[in-house]
Amino acid sequence: MGNIHHSMSVNNEYIQFIVTKIQKLVEELNENNLKYCHWKSNYLIAETLSGRTDIDLLIDRRDANQFRSILSQLGFKPATTTNGDPFPSIEHHFALDEESGILAHIHAYFRVITGDSLTKNYRFPIENMLLENTRVINSLRLPVKSAELIVFTLRMMLKHTSLVELLLLSRYWKLVQREINWLMEEDPIDETIDLLRCYLPSLDTNLFLNCVAAIKTPAPLYRRVILGHRLRAQLGLYARHSILRARLEGIRKFIGMFFRRSAQSRKNMVLRNGGAMIAFVGSEATGKSTLIEEMRTWLGKQFAVRQIHVGKPPSTMFTIIPNLFLPVLRALFPGARTTQLDTFSADRDLVKGPPSRFPLLFAIRSVLLSHDRNALLLRAFRQASNGIIVLCDRYPSLTYGAPDSPQLSLLPISTGRNYIRRLLANIEARLYRQIPPPDLVIYLTAPITVTINRNATRGKNEPEDYVRRRHARSSNLEFGRAPIHQVNTDQPFDQTVLEVKKAIWAVL
Repeated sequence: MGNIHHSMSVNNEYIQFIVTKIQKLVEELNENNLKYCHWKSNYLIAETLSGRTDIDLLIDRRDANQFRSILSQLGFKPATTTNGDPFPSIEHHFALDEESGILAHIHAYFRVITGDSLTKNYRFPIENMLLENTRVINSLRLPVKSAELIVFTLRMMLKHTSLVELLLLSRYWKLVQREINWLMEEDPIDETIDLLRCYLPSLDTNLFLNCVAAIKTPAPLYRRVILGHRLRAQLGLYARHSILRARLEGIRKFIGMFFRRSAQSRKNMVLRNGGAMIAFVGSEATGKSTLIEEMRTWLGKQFAVRQIHVGKPPSTMFTIIPNLFLPVLRALFPGARTTQLDTFSADRDLVKGPPSRFPLLFAIRSVLLSHDRNALLLRAFRQASNGIIVLCDRYPSLTYGAPDSPQLSLLPISTGRNYIRRLLANIEARLYRQIPPPDLVIYLTAPITVTINRNATRGKNEPEDYVRRRHARSSNLEFGRAPIHQVNTDQPFDQTVLEVKKAIWAVL
C-alpha cells in the first residue's frame, strides 16, 4: 500500500496552539524527525490544543526513547492509573504550561490499543497505516480522514457490545454523529476500503460499510448493537482478553468509577513521583479556602486528589461522644471556649497568674482536638504515600500557641497540684509530634489592613480584634524542614493562582 501524505494549507484548515508547552513538544518532535501523529478525535483538535482534553499521540516504537527524552527535557512527568493494571503500550505524561497554568496531558500510544473505553480490549495492527498516511495542519501531523474513519468506526461500534459502554456513549452520541459527518466530508470511503483491505484483511468490508452507515444515518439502537456484536466476532483475533474477562474487567472499573465519584474523587491517575501533602496556612482572610478550591479543581481534572480541613478535623471513635457534648459545654462554660486562648496568647501578662485561670475543660478539649488532627493527618499521609495529592486547609506548626498547633505548653504548670494539666499537656505535645511534616507549605500572607477589609466582606465576618490576633499569631509559623513557599495574596488573583500552581507542580 503506497503512502498517502497530505500537507493541508492553513487557508483550508487551521488550528492554533493555545498551550505553549504542547506547541514546543510538537516543534521538538518535528525537528527531531520523530514518526508520530495525533491519531484520534481530531474533530476536536482545537479543544485538544487548548489543553481541555488529553493529546493522543501515536509514536513509532523505534522512537520511544527519544520521545521520552524530549518529554523529560520539556518538564513532563510520567503518571499511571491505580484502577487495575495499566494498559500496555500506553503512557501518560503531564506538564504545567507556565504561561496559562494549564496541565498538558500527553496520552502516548506505542501500539493501537483501543475498543471500549474501560477495558481497551483490542490491539489493532494499524500503526503503520496511521503513521504513514498523514496530513500536516499547522505543523501538527494527523492521519488522513480515510484512515481515521477506520479507527473511529471500530471504536464506536465496539462500544455497542457492552451495556456499560452504551450508557457512557449515550452522553455524547450527538458528538459522535457530528464527528462521522466531518470524517466523511471529503468522501474518503473508497480510500478507506483500500486501507482496510491492506491492514485488516480479515474484516468483511461489507460489514464495515454497514457499520459506517449505521453510525451516520443513524440506524436504530438494536440494529447498531447487532452490527457491533458481528464486528466484535470478526475482530476476536485482535482481542487482548476473552470476552468474559473483558466484561468482568469493565464492570469492575465502572464500579470503581462510581465509588470515586461518590467520594468526590473522579480520577484514578497518580504521578509516578508519588503523591504529596500540600498545606495551606496563613492568617484569617488570606484566601486559603479559595485557593484550595482552585487547586482542587485544577489538579482534580487529572489526578486523584483529596481535600481536608485540619482546623475542623472529623471526630474519631475515641472522640465522637465527647465532641457531641461540645455545644452544650460551650453554652454552660463560655469561659472555656477554645477561642479564649487567643486572648491569653495575645497578652502574655495574663499567663503569669495561677494555672487555674486556664480551665481544665479547655485542656481536655485541646487534647481531643490534637487526637483528631493526628488521626486525620496520619490517614492523609498514608494516602499521599499511595499517590494521592492531599490539600490541607491549615496545618500544625512547630510554633507553640499558633493556630492549629500545640496550645497547652503555654500553660504555667509547675506545682504538683496540676498533675492532670501537665499530663494533658504532654499528651497533646506527643500527638502533635507524631504528625509528619507536609511536602510543601503554601504560606499565604497579606497586610493586616487587607485581611480586615476582606474579612468584612465575607460570610464569616469574624470580629476585628480576633482577625488581628490571628494575623499576629500566624506571622511567624515554623515547619521544620518542610519546604515553604510564601505567597503574598495582595496581588491580582490570577497571578496568585499561577504562582501557587508553579510552587505545587515543582514538588510533585
